[in-house]
Order: sequence, then structure tokens, then C-alpha cells
Amino acid sequence: MITVPLVDLHRHLEGAMRTSTVLDIARSAGHPLPSTPRRRFVADTQLGGLLPYLDRVDAPAELIRTAEGWRRVAREVVLDAFDDGLAAVELRFSPWFVQSRTGVAPEAMIDAVVEGVAQAHELVELPVGLIGIMLRDLGPDGALPQMATILSRRDAFVAVDIAGNEAGYPAGDFAAAYAKAAEAGLRLTAHAGEAAGPESVWAAVRELGVERVGHGVRSAEDPRLMDHLAEHGIALEVALTSNVQTGAAASFAEHPVRTLLQHGVRVTLNTDNPRASNVTLSHEYGVAAVQAGLTPAEVETIAQNAAKASFVLG
Repeated sequence: MITVPLVDLHRHLEGAMRTSTVLDIARSAGHPLPSTPRRRFVADTQLGGLLPYLDRVDAPAELIRTAEGWRRVAREVVLDAFDDGLAAVELRFSPWFVQSRTGVAPEAMIDAVVEGVAQAHELVELPVGLIGIMLRDLGPDGALPQMATILSRRDAFVAVDIAGNEAGYPAGDFAAAYAKAAEAGLRLTAHAGEAAGPESVWAAVRELGVERVGHGVRSAEDPRLMDHLAEHGIALEVALTSNVQTGAAASFAEHPVRTLLQHGVRVTLNTDNPRASNVTLSHEYGVAAVQAGLTPAEVETIAQNAAKASFVLG
């Protein structure tokens, strides 16, 4: 029995929206729908790589082509987190990704998400922190413009993140943008050590100065890196089911989460993309953690780690 309230530090807005909502909005707008939408939008099994998984995340987002649609999505995602009994949730999204796929202006999308969260707060009390994602795939030239968009709505966000092709676009490309975020008082996290190895995590830590790492599971391949993470209290935003579905871990039993814990790394459990992975955070703690071989004491420690590492609660 976990005594600490659960906190989700790593939940993508695009990967958390309800399938039924996506279909309702798309149908009302006259957009063509896939013949098997659930199979298109949800990963029920291992997919053999990150790209097929990301397709499950991205495809529904392409059908939300108005600010009003994103307002509804944000409201429902917060309510779903509340229904799962969470003590807090941190939602991350990329305004530039949404613009590239839907044509909704980044600023309008941010404003809509903020309004949707506010609408949810009229019904429920749940601390929500928004994290602005920059896309690695836009390269060095895209880093500062993306950060400028986030900072144009500085008060909407608690932190910044980068996501995308770890191997093709190194963290150093975003160092100047991260420096601006830190100067503005935003907290720092970054996707690393999921599709690339420990060197990706080292770069996020050394070149970006992150306090947390999104996924970071391949840190287990480098004992020196694990020691560094433990010594400096850098939390890993681990998502067990997602890691298995993308191939970052071969199976729950072979997931490196216990190795990381045994080295003193501040591991947390998260959903990543609840709809795309077909999970809730309570499922990750109650089912996936057991399948990964975690003891009740280790699960309790992980829950405590998440509360301590939260940007919105801390």
C-alpha cells in the first residue's frame, strides 16, 4: 500500500487526450478517420521501436486543428488525472509541433491549453504544471525561436524540455535556449537516454544543466553516470510500459529500473502517454512495477522521489 500521493512528472498532452474526444472533434470537422482508430492511436503491445510508438502519439494530434479543440483536450486530460487519484500532474507539449501538424498558431495553442486547465480547476483541485517542449528535429536554427515562443507566455510554464531525435540533434544545439529559460526562472528537463545511450544523458546534464531527465533508462549502461546522477540528485522520469513498448527496455523483467535504484538514482514512475500506452499512473505503480520486480519498499521510495522532484509541488 503506497502511502505517498502519486505525482506524474512526465505526461505528454498529445499522448493523453481521449480517443473518443479525438474522434468526436475530427468527425464534427469532417476530417477523414482511420478505419480502426483504436489500433491507430493506442499501443497495446511492443511496437519494436520508438518511431512506431510516436506515430500513435502524433496521429491523433493532427486531427485537433482549432484552439477550441486544444482547450477541450487540456480540460479533459486534467480531469482524467484527477479521476486517477493523482496529487499533481505535469503536462508537456510542443506548440511548434502542433503548428506544424495542424496550423494552429503556437501562441494560440498555449493560450487554449491554459484556458482548458483553468476550466478543469473550476471543477477539481489538482496542481498542474505545464512544460514547454522544444523539438530537436528543427535543429540549432530552431532552438531560439522555439524558446522565444515559450517565453512569450512565460507565466504559463513551470519548465522546458527537448524531445525528438537524440542521435541526430545533440543537446548542445539547445544550450543557448536553455540558458535563456534558466535566466527566466524556468526549471529544466530533457528527453535523453531513451533512443540513444548514456552519452545523450551526459550531454543533457553537462550542456543543458537539467534537474531531471525524461526516461534516461540507458543511464544504467554507465556506472559512472549513475553515480553522478545519484550524487547530484538528478531525477529520471521513467515510464515502464512506454519503455517496453518502444524497445528502450526488452521487457518489464529486464527493465533497468532496479539497477538504477540500487545505484541510488532518484527514479520516478510516469505514464509518458496514457492513451497511447493504454495505462494510468495507478496501473504503472500497481501492475507494471510488480512485473518489473520492484518491492513495495522500492515502489514507496519511487513515489516519494516523484513528489520531491516535482516542479509544481516543489
